[in-house]
Amino acid sequence: MTDWFVVDFTLEELKLLGVNQRFSFRDQQYNGKFPIITFEEYISIAQDAKRVVGIYPEIKNPVFINQQVKWSDGKKFEDKFVEILKKYGYKGSYGSKEWLKQRAFIQSFAPGSLTYVANLTDLPKVFLIDDVTIRTEDTNQQTYYELTSGSYLDFIKNYVIGIGPWKDTVVTTKNNYLDEVTDLVAKAHACGLQVHPYTFRNENSFLHYDFHQDPYVEYDYWINKIGVDGLFTDFTGSLHNFQEKTSPLS
Repeated sequence: MTDWFVVDFTLEELKLLGVNQRFSFRDQQYNGKFPIITFEEYISIAQDAKRVVGIYPEIKNPVFINQQVKWSDGKKFEDKFVEILKKYGYKGSYGSKEWLKQRAFIQSFAPGSLTYVANLTDLPKVFLIDDVTIRTEDTNQQTYYELTSGSYLDFIKNYVIGIGPWKDTVVTTKNNYLDEVTDLVAKAHACGLQVHPYTFRNENSFLHYDFHQDPYVEYDYWINKIGVDGLFTDFTGSLHNFQEKTSPLS
């Protein structure tokens, strides 16, 4: 593919760009008013908060980045990524005292990248899944994985604490209605893996008819009926409100 990519520009040049809202039906009034932020600036937003705010950064397109960028010290994109996390104190396995102080998950669609990172940090990692029938991005090899097979999940569980599947791979849809619940969650849980599906959005165009245009009904379905362990959402405030209202302690 021929195009302009982030790696074709310096940070100074990228800072000249203004961020735009990609969905036309969302608020457009801030288009062009704010620059792209760096990973470290993103981290500072979380660390400047008055409470513990976790981060969930993605190692984005590591195969492409490592092909296009050659660091002078011979390190890889993943090395640089983990160095920044360590610089700001992110460490510890899931649920440990160290991790609870500054919570972070690492996510990626590339299993080879996650297995590489597993040797650099014990922070919890989540393997993202788009469509179980498509080729998996991998820094070591290009191959087809039977992502729903017990054998593959048995392999990946040695490196990650969970999977982050596209939600239509968990519950299929038909004519904008929910259709069949697959066995992906059951198989993942049987392997001791968490399941964090994506992406949940409040807009009617993203809500299946079963939820009657109510995102809280959707959250309830996925958390309490499907039994997922986490969610990727564009509307964190809505999910937080749902959790507060439905918590046994509220």
